Amino acid sequence: MRMIMYLNYGGNCEQAFRFYEQHLGGKIVSLVRHREQPNPQNVPAGWENAVLNARIEIGEIMGA
Repeated sequence: MRMIMYLNYGGNCEQAFRFYEQHLGGKIVSLVRHREQPNPQNVPAGWENAVLNARIEIGEIMGA
């Protein structure tokens, strides 16, 4: 069985994923920032480096 979770973070997504990677043996397989989206001109000021979407695999668990 494979479990897929979708989580929302209050501005600390990258920190959380780095923690999971380091302490749970996970592997970040994708991390997309707001500035990398198709229409980056619509990104509010200060959000350019914020994580839009990320994906991590921890064993058979995938989180996005």
